[in-house]
Amino acid sequence: MKFFIVTLKIIGMSLLLFIISVFAQNLGILWHVFDLYTIEYVLHGVTYLAVAILLIKILVNKGLKKSLSYYRITSFRIYPLCLILGFFLPLTVVVVYYIFVPGNLIMTNYKSFKDYVEMLIEGILITGIVAPFVEEIVFRGVLLKYIEEKTNIVFAVIVTSILFSVVHLFNGELVGMDRYLLIIAGTLAGIMYATATYVYNSIWASILLHAFWNLWGLFTISNSKIGYGIFQYVINNNNILITGGDYGMDASLISISGYILITAILLFNKYINRDNSKEMNLL
Repeated sequence: MKFFIVTLKIIGMSLLLFIISVFAQNLGILWHVFDLYTIEYVLHGVTYLAVAILLIKILVNKGLKKSLSYYRITSFRIYPLCLILGFFLPLTVVVVYYIFVPGNLIMTNYKSFKDYVEMLIEGILITGIVAPFVEEIVFRGVLLKYIEEKTNIVFAVIVTSILFSVVHLFNGELVGMDRYLLIIAGTLAGIMYATATYVYNSIWASILLHAFWNLWGLFTISNSKIGYGIFQYVINNNNILITGGDYGMDASLISISGYILITAILLFNKYINRDNSKEMNLL
């Protein structure tokens, strides 16, 4: 009976946070009804972020009767290791593609300067900053701690990571192997972000990793030309494990290997620091 009640609570909280995220996002999208010469993209990002933070704050303070810090939503802080890993993970993936996978490097063409500016605002502000911030508050902030306190941290990491991957299925119509590859890649990326949050006890650790990864999306890698990003590396390869399928390089075996490596580095760093702390206590 207890397991059934806990399961219902976790499902209920997951759905509530999903509704908050979707509501905030769609409220921001409403600005695109107006043609404000790219300003609507800025208003979209600001509205999305502000509404999501406000609703989550109300949920945490009034509904759950907790502080934001309890859910690892702490004051801004930069964690040097996450900053370094966040920068070098996508850079390394791009370099691996460029060196080992044949292709052509081209600059993306846009019909007008307005289209180019809109892409930059969307890629930097909405996709690169706002989306990672909101997603980390939801998945590695409230949901991770909520499930952890009712079960344990391992179960919480796995469940939130799977949910994180499933949510990304709404980004496009994926079928067959493309769908499974996204779920695997999304889950492993979620585990990487959750590990960072848990190790440093702050969502800012995972936000750094997430934001850097999304910002590098301005350098796109695919097996066909697409109308997004500043530069494109069009690879001459149709292997789904290399291309990532219809979802793109985020779900490729190369990126998946990166997620696993970063997770291992974070856990190893925690292990080293724990041993050092024990030695200091003995002294």
